[in-house]
Parts: sequence; structure tokens; C-alpha cells
Amino acid sequence: MFDFLGKYYPLFLDGTALTIIISIIGVGLGILVGLLIVLMRLSHLKVLRWIAQLYIGIVRGTPSMIQVMLIYYTLSKVLPIPQVQMMGSGLDRIIPGALALGINSGAYTAEIFRSGIISISAGQNEAGLSLGLSRQQTMFSIVLPQAVRNILPALGNEFITLIKESSVLFYIGVQEVTAQALGVGGTLYDFVPPLLVAGAIYLVLTQVLSQIMQLMEKHMSRKYAR
Repeated sequence: MFDFLGKYYPLFLDGTALTIIISIIGVGLGILVGLLIVLMRLSHLKVLRWIAQLYIGIVRGTPSMIQVMLIYYTLSKVLPIPQVQMMGSGLDRIIPGALALGINSGAYTAEIFRSGIISISAGQNEAGLSLGLSRQQTMFSIVLPQAVRNILPALGNEFITLIKESSVLFYIGVQEVTAQALGVGGTLYDFVPPLLVAGAIYLVLTQVLSQIMQLMEKHMSRKYAR
């Protein structure tokens, strides 16, 4: 049933590597965007709060596939991205795809950050301000480190979701795991075995990430216990 792997395994390896790279970029962008949006959401300026809420509402209320296509077709018109090939895909497709994943993840990460920040008692803010720290210093030195500890499991779930969401990039021609499986399936005129292999790859990636997040949670628990 899986004899085709002897011939096509390099395609799955390339697809897996590309999925990992895009997911890492998407996670990084998601954290940066999410942090920016949550700071806007908690700002005293009404216009910043309105922009943040509008962004979160739009991203969470529209399909990720539509977001990917809109960003891809928009960037292809306004930015001359070089068509350099990397693992079977051009940067003109990889960059918009990774950007779309980051923007999508940022909305959910912002809400995760917000839940963690509001879980910290107001006394922590007051203590920082009483020590002469600014609001920004209090947020980044006192509140956020404690919030990250509380939201680490939720962040881990978001990262796992992003790895699986990366499969929508095959719609714009990014040759990640799903695209490679469909390509092999078209060649074999049998899609079930290649898709089973793709599913197994996603399962391994998410399980590895779950173990990493558990180790990070234990490390932070020991750190704060001391």
C-alpha cells in the first residue's frame, strides 16, 4: 500500500521541511502581531482599541483560506517578490502564505494574551507603578512574564492549530505536506495512501510540539516555584 514511498519520499521530506519553516515564521509573526494588538486593545486611546477589535473581528470571522488568497493576490500586485525556488515553491508564494498564517494567528494570539493579562491581579500593576516604573515597563517586566506562564498551554494549542492550518497554503501553490500528498495521489491515481502519509506527518509534528510545550510548562513551573 505504501510502496510508493520508496520513490516519492523526497517530496514528502521537502513538504515537511517547508511546513515546519512556514509554521515557525507564522508563529513568530503571530506572537508579534498578537502582542501589538493586545497592547492596542488595552490602550487608553479609543481609536486603538477600535482598530484592534475590528482586526480581531475580521480575522476570526472570515475563513483562513479566503485570507490566504486575498493576501497572496494583493501582494503579487503591489510587491515584486522574486520567484526564487525553495523546496519546490517560489518565494512569491511562500512569503504571502507565511504572512497570511501570521496575521491569522495574531488575532487568536492577541485574545490569548489578553486573557492572560487580565488574569494578573491589579495589585501587580500598582506595585510596579509604585516602584517608579512606567506603564510600559510594568507591563513588560512584571505583568507579561506572569501572563505568559498562565497562557502557555493555550499558546501551545494555537501553535498546533497553525501547523494544521498551514495545509490551506496548497490553494496558492505552496508545496507543503498536503500539496505534495495530493500531487503524489494524482500521479498514482489513488489519493488515500498519500493522504494517510500526510496525516501521519502532521500527527508526528503536533505530538513533538506538544511534548516541547509540556517541557516548557514544567520548566516555567519549577522556575516560579523557586
